[in-house]
This record gives sequence, structure tokens and C-alpha cells, in this order.
Amino acid sequence: MAFIMGWKTVYITGRRGFYDDTVKNLERSGIEFMAGYLTREDADSYELFWVPEEMSLGELKRAVGARTVLRYRLHFYQALEEFIDQVGSAELTAEDKQKIARMRLTNAA
Repeated sequence: MAFIMGWKTVYITGRRGFYDDTVKNLERSGIEFMAGYLTREDADSYELFWVPEEMSLGELKRAVGARTVLRYRLHFYQALEEFIDQVGSAELTAEDKQKIARMRLTNAA
């Protein structure tokens, strides 16, 4: 009998450049994850990761590491609506709006 793992999407925002440190720490922690890519070219970055459904947000933050969370001022969102509300308060480029539309389509599937 094969075990099928379920995944959930977590959106992370923070200061530019956090992606590499975040991925390095997640790999070092040994947790299973898949990384997406949503970087903006200005002061902030937006990224998405898929983690096992049963993983709590606290476990993910511990895997990323307190130093990285604080250094890059990371914020974690489990719901697309929360993420959109956060980034919606800033001016979005046309490219950002297209990426968000693609995320909505992906989550709807």
C-alpha cells in the first residue's frame, strides 16, 4: 500500500534575499518541502513553499530558524487570502497581479 503525502501551501514575505537562507535551513532541517518562486525586484520578496499537511506553522518556523526569521523579518501565511491582503496593501505591479492570479488558479485546482 502506497502512502500519499498531502501538501499545503505556505506563503512567506520578507526582506529581499531571504530565499537562499530559508531553503538552506529547510534542507538542513530534513523536513520535506517543495519551493516555488515569487520574488519581487524591490525591497521585499514573496515566496511560496509546499510543506506536509500535518506540519504546523511553528514547526516550519523552527526549521527556517529564528535568526533567519528575524534577520529578514519573515511573515508566514497559510491562506492565499491572508497573503493577498498583506501584499494588496502595497502597490502591485502587473507581473505581481499575474502571479497572484496563477496562484489562485493553482489553489482552485
